[in-house]
Amino acid sequence: MTFTILLVTIREYKQAGITDINTLTTLLNDTFGDWLTSQSVSHLEVLDGNRLCLNVTGQLHEHNPNKAIQLYSRFLVISLNEEMENPETISDALKNYTSDGDGAYVWVIPDGYMAGLTETEQKWEQHGGGYFSHESICISNTADIDTRCILDVLYEDTAMENVSCKFDVPAHRSVHYRLDKLKDENGAPLIAKDAPVSYKITSLDARIVVQGSRILTSGENSMFASFGTVMAWCPQ
Repeated sequence: MTFTILLVTIREYKQAGITDINTLTTLLNDTFGDWLTSQSVSHLEVLDGNRLCLNVTGQLHEHNPNKAIQLYSRFLVISLNEEMENPETISDALKNYTSDGDGAYVWVIPDGYMAGLTETEQKWEQHGGGYFSHESICISNTADIDTRCILDVLYEDTAMENVSCKFDVPAHRSVHYRLDKLKDENGAPLIAKDAPVSYKITSLDARIVVQGSRILTSGENSMFASFGTVMAWCPQ
């Protein structure tokens, strides 16, 4: 897929008599929506017979003048009459924007639970070894900017006080946290064991992708282990 195909399709729609701008906008987003997302474009809007607006999931960081494309902070407007013969300048124009990244700003893992450790596992933990029950979260930041994140721990038991912590994820990087290793300001475990919880991860500056994982061990000397992983849920 290319912008050449997009512009040719617009021309063919018009040749077929489809000129209503609302109909054109709907058809183009239905046909090219997924591909446009890969180009950091969230939405396409036909403004009139000769102009096209692309909403960009990024911030303008450099302005290179082009009479056929007008650049704004979060969108650009293309003059179809002048641009039809050289569609690749649209790709060049999009390079003037930083990327807000893939995914969403808010993610939720509804099912969380870290089992308490057996006596053997507690000894392993004291010596820094052992493969025992715990949960992890993995966060990917594909954006061009760093982001700050907040992890909120929501307990089922209303007698328990919810807790939270903050962490950073650099641009084009990932972070992986074992939740049983997180500590509060006093150095104690941040998240209680043997307590049903939900996790909410909020990114303040860029879109992220979140995955949760769980290891459950049981039996003598943790003879049995089960592993589960799940993509977190996002409201977008």
